[in-house]
Amino acid sequence: MPIRRLSLATVLCALALAAVAPAQDQLTLDDIFPRKGYTGKAAESLAWSHDDRYLAYRWNPYDDKGYDLWLYDTKSGKSLRLTSMDVLEPFDREIPKARERYKKEAEEEQKVLRMSNDEYREYRIKKREEDEKRQEPLPSYPGVSEFAWGKKSNQILFVYKGDIYHLKSPEAKPERLTKTRGQEAQVEFVDDDKAFLYREGGGIYRRAFGDTFVQQLNPPLPNGGDVDRYWLSPDGSRMIIVSSKSKGPSRQVDYIVYRDRFAQARKTDRDVADDPFNYETTIYCADLDRGPSEDPKTDGKPWEVWKFPGGEELIYDIVGEKPWSPDSKKFVFATYKRDQKVFEVFEADPAAKKLEPLYKATMDGEHTTATLANPTYLPDGSKILLLMDLSGFRHAWLLDPKTKGATQLTKGDFELYPDRVSKDGTTLFVHAQKEHPARMDLYAVDLATGQMRRLTAKDGVYENPEYSHDGRWAAAMHRSWTFRPELVLVDAKNPGKERTLTASHRPGFEKVYKLQPRLFSYVNRHGQTIHGYIYLPPGHRKEDKRPLWINVYGGPLTTGKSVNDGAISLVDVYMAYTLGMVVATIDPRGQSGYGNVFGKANFEQPGKPQVEDLVDGVRYIQQTWGTDPAKTAVSGWSFGGFQAQMCMYTAPDVFTLGVAGAGPTQWQNYNNWYSGGVIGKSRIGKPEDLDKFSLTHVAKNLRSPLLLIHGMEDLNVLFQDTVAVYRELLKWGKGPLVELVVDPTGGHGLGGDIDYREQIEIMLQFVRKWWGVAPPPPAKKD
Repeated sequence: MPIRRLSLATVLCALALAAVAPAQDQLTLDDIFPRKGYTGKAAESLAWSHDDRYLAYRWNPYDDKGYDLWLYDTKSGKSLRLTSMDVLEPFDREIPKARERYKKEAEEEQKVLRMSNDEYREYRIKKREEDEKRQEPLPSYPGVSEFAWGKKSNQILFVYKGDIYHLKSPEAKPERLTKTRGQEAQVEFVDDDKAFLYREGGGIYRRAFGDTFVQQLNPPLPNGGDVDRYWLSPDGSRMIIVSSKSKGPSRQVDYIVYRDRFAQARKTDRDVADDPFNYETTIYCADLDRGPSEDPKTDGKPWEVWKFPGGEELIYDIVGEKPWSPDSKKFVFATYKRDQKVFEVFEADPAAKKLEPLYKATMDGEHTTATLANPTYLPDGSKILLLMDLSGFRHAWLLDPKTKGATQLTKGDFELYPDRVSKDGTTLFVHAQKEHPARMDLYAVDLATGQMRRLTAKDGVYENPEYSHDGRWAAAMHRSWTFRPELVLVDAKNPGKERTLTASHRPGFEKVYKLQPRLFSYVNRHGQTIHGYIYLPPGHRKEDKRPLWINVYGGPLTTGKSVNDGAISLVDVYMAYTLGMVVATIDPRGQSGYGNVFGKANFEQPGKPQVEDLVDGVRYIQQTWGTDPAKTAVSGWSFGGFQAQMCMYTAPDVFTLGVAGAGPTQWQNYNNWYSGGVIGKSRIGKPEDLDKFSLTHVAKNLRSPLLLIHGMEDLNVLFQDTVAVYRELLKWGKGPLVELVVDPTGGHGLGGDIDYREQIEIMLQFVRKWWGVAPPPPAKKD
């Protein structure tokens, strides 16, 4: 979670810059931290009706509470809201109370907007105390939590406050199907839309419309565990079940809580790098229609298809979204032995209780790539589509179950992710970074030739796409540095033709978004291209020798990364526009989205490749934009907090100021599933295997100011990691250079006693202390 910034055409006195922007054009912290935020809700859960006429999604306008169910009608070109407080009020006696609550909160908000900063702080302290003391939840309207289309009709099931409702058509009024204290979820139409499935607790149930009989489908499991995930066969006769079960208690570690009169030691479960995997996972297949009369020779128990027994090596089970063959006779899944890097694909035959190995390969990229494989049969069942990284980048492959050979379908030095195969089986729809690593576009791929046709025409990132069954339409969230995130509809037959379906945000953002970044790239010392984006102060000149601020994460995020067209940070804008800094974000080796070499770069050398790339980046920026070599800062959070410290300790001649938030400094104490895949091999009971990568061994090299920030109740990266490195810094006499800021009730992203604005103010004050940057303009008068 990298820190964000902002700027104004000023600069400092003494050691830096000189204010240039007119007073009326100033940008203040009040501007970038408004009490009423600029950003609204993003549309979620996109899904097409069976006939592709309607696109359904969960969304609401800025001031409306909760997420309601909306439809876009491709025939009329109009949007329709299906649920609201008014629609659901006959079923929920709490809605009038919620409406009254929201009315009072709106009135209170107007008073809040007029408060001075001190009054606002006092208000927030009192409100937090009230929230902590409250015994019962406030009346609320959360809206629709999930929904499902009929598979052969335009009926809809949706869930509201844990109960299931039915719409016989988009125009119909909802009918309540359940009224329980349980939480129903994962609704799905079955049996030609005459019945539906749902999950409640550990049970999966089937119920026919108009019938009171309820059937529990999942049988007792031989391992005594619960259902983690399940997949019903297309004909409804069988069910795949994945079940995990603990093999014993996890390691427990202590952390200290300072919320009461005296400090309290609390415990939390934590399986660290040198701990075994203390659980087992089993894939079962259950026959749902075969009772004693149909199958008298068996015990009726589910077939145990595959099992991970736990232990030293982690083995992933990879069951895709649609693992069943079209005829319901077989299903496909994959496994990945993390330490051996062995990826295997299996086909299971439930009738014969036979497991057939289909394919085996070495996947030597990022540790979670195999989990994205999503093996899926093509509509005719002839081949299996899956994602692999055998070419060095994630691409679509086709596996033939008969020949057991795999063919790469899409090719190129970019990452690609399969989304859906058209109903006729001729086209694969994907999202990919083909045009630029900072952008994500939608494409149609010819399954016969692998030829890619771009469907989107605008710069930016298209994410969470959903394609109509006939391939005519693609819906996705789109964002860029010139377009705020909204749901758009793409005409796949007329690439470049798009319609915006939502208006999610309140006005005012454009007034504070005073600078847009620009993409840049450079070649590192190993000949690899590194990407970033940069904010330049207004009126920037190379000879100004401005301070340079670099944001970095540096670790893998499966599919996420920092350098994206549309990654807007108003804090970056403030630092460049108001404080006159050059502010850059760089994705070095170690981050996701750039192929295997980048994704696995940390292994047995965490942080080292990133330092090399960032040093090369600093030199490139200095040569290109003329920044001050004496004022080069690096900042990061989480893995970025580790990386910022690595830069400060191992390249002290380049980085002259650092801000490190919640950084893991002792990898032997981090989670075993992550450390063993990202950092290095760790044997059971041998913490020294990863201790050699601890920052405590290099902290003595610090030569410049460093700000450490951590939440004391962080259960992701324990606060003790920062304490350990801070102790080492003190031992080596680095105390005058280091400031330690703790949030007594903060978690991994803080959010306790320190709010985000105060976090940034602390950081900026630290910068002023050491670099002499002029103070920001005074807060606006109320």
